[in-house]
Amino acid sequence: MKLTLRLIFLFIFISISMYIMKVETERYESTSITLLKDLSKKQNIELGSLALGKTSSNMQDSKVLELYIRSYEMFDHVDKIHKLSNHYTSDTLDIAQRLSKNSYLPIFEASKKNLLKKYNENLSVVYDEPSGTLSLSFVHTYPLEARAILHSIIAYSDIIINQFSKENAEVALRFIEKQKKEDRVNYNKSIEELIAYQNKHSTVDPNMDIQRKNTILASLEAELIKIEVEYDSKSKTFNPNGSQMKILKETLRNIKKSIRRIKSQMVGSGDLNTNVFSFEFLKNDMEFNKEIYKQVLINQEEVKLEVSQNAKHLIVVSQPSLPDNYSYPNKPWDIFTLFIILIFLYNIIMTIITIIKDHKD
Repeated sequence: MKLTLRLIFLFIFISISMYIMKVETERYESTSITLLKDLSKKQNIELGSLALGKTSSNMQDSKVLELYIRSYEMFDHVDKIHKLSNHYTSDTLDIAQRLSKNSYLPIFEASKKNLLKKYNENLSVVYDEPSGTLSLSFVHTYPLEARAILHSIIAYSDIIINQFSKENAEVALRFIEKQKKEDRVNYNKSIEELIAYQNKHSTVDPNMDIQRKNTILASLEAELIKIEVEYDSKSKTFNPNGSQMKILKETLRNIKKSIRRIKSQMVGSGDLNTNVFSFEFLKNDMEFNKEIYKQVLINQEEVKLEVSQNAKHLIVVSQPSLPDNYSYPNKPWDIFTLFIILIFLYNIIMTIITIIKDHKD
């Protein structure tokens, strides 16, 4: 029994080893290192964002790009150029790796799901956070084709990342344009309210009215003091009932009357203070709406620039390599791993058999 089991495991080991050595398709791996660079103004605040513990836009974009590279859309793009679907169903791959359009086994069927799975098995995308780089590699049975496919992935990724950015900017632009219309209505309304207030109270600015009244009041009070001094000095030598003294006395009375009237206007009824408060409220409201509208216009121009330009670029730090030796399979390691697994399985089975025999005895 033990000998038979050993022979079976030996046969399995020799068969799989021969498959690895002679049959399994040798595949070549092309590698490249890329860096996603954002040249827009928003990049200037990235360091501040990182200091606050926020995720940088470059890191987010790199992660999104990684997902897209692995998506069916990218596979479809590469497939149209390099005919990967035909390759995965061709005789260039050994029977264990080949997909078939007429297979009865779901795992070997050349379905979209399996083709994408096969593509992702041959693809490697690794984001390195400290350097912000994306390491890409692709495996193919032909080294030149592996490099060409990697070139296509990088070129299309550069296009698609700007497309994502532009689509986001277009959504933001539509929102800003809608917001601009609302803010413009608010701004115009606040201007109309201010003009209506000015027309109703026949004033440009109540503050200017107060300043003007203060100036007049100061002038009248200075004139009053001057005439009072003149009146007092002349009353000692002139007849109080004389015409000159009567003129001075009438002048004093008129100046005092004017002063009382102006003071009454300023502090008597309180209407002027109310007018000043109402005017300042309307004026500040208009200035506030003006600033909002101005900021929206600035934002609109910035977003328009984002839509029109390619701000993001996938910089190739290391060009796709042309491998001169196959990378897969790693034949010595695979055979060694197979040997360890079979030894492990053999010992498990022998242990079970021993336990069963002991139990029967």
